[in-house]
Amino acid sequence: MDIKRKLQEFNRRWNLKEDLSEEEEFKKFKTRVLNIFRDIDYYVTEEGIALFCNILGIPEEWNYQPYGDYKWSKNIINSLIKEDNPLKFYRLLEIIFCLPIKTHYSYYNEVKYSKEILAQKLAEAIHFSNINLAMKVKENGEIILYPAGEKELDQKLVNEVLSFLNEESQKHFIEALKFYRVRNYVKSAESLRRSLEEFLRFKLKNQKGLKKNIDELLKKLKGDKRDPLIRNIIFQTFSYLDQYFDENSKHKDGDIDEPEIEYLIYQTGVLMRFIVKIIK
Repeated sequence: MDIKRKLQEFNRRWNLKEDLSEEEEFKKFKTRVLNIFRDIDYYVTEEGIALFCNILGIPEEWNYQPYGDYKWSKNIINSLIKEDNPLKFYRLLEIIFCLPIKTHYSYYNEVKYSKEILAQKLAEAIHFSNINLAMKVKENGEIILYPAGEKELDQKLVNEVLSFLNEESQKHFIEALKFYRVRNYVKSAESLRRSLEEFLRFKLKNQKGLKKNIDELLKKLKGDKRDPLIRNIIFQTFSYLDQYFDENSKHKDGDIDEPEIEYLIYQTGVLMRFIVKIIK
């Protein structure tokens, strides 16, 4: 049984309300993360520790035994402890998952510590936390953190989309989510445009630009005898999106706010889901 759901049902039965601020919710999530990652430095290679410090631009600090040459690091865990900005804290987590994390086995050759286990525990921490954060694990193991939207919409229009995109369109879609996370909405929109462009090239097997492939898609829909109204809706949606990208992200920086970019992300997902179903 989902423990979180069970707790929510208990709260409803007893009219128990947890009115925590965003700051308090983040502190609870941070505590969960620190519990999970308390030994992270031990399981990252020395080269990985150096890379982490280089990425952040901080000095490497090592602890040494009084006698002997053994040394150990607390660079990663201390960075997590010190960081109180939610977005920068999430960025630290994504950086950590890019590092070489050692797999540790028990006496019976069971995996006791690994990047995959850490990812599972982080996903659980996110699940139990009331924060604006979602997580996706790509097939190659890459961890993507992005702002959470409506759970059902994220599952259908973000997670599932990431699973069927080709390499180029997936790369740009992920970039769109990353730019969205750091509130760079113009670059997020441009990455969505590139993702749509590359996905249409992939499905239509050509190297034409977005505008020309909108016409190619319309020909394909007409040739397949799709309903004229559906054809018109798809064509108009694509055309308006292309015009929006031209005016706000491709040729100049527009004034894009959070509701607009969220709509663009979900609308892009809707179009891609439709395309992948009709073009095999």
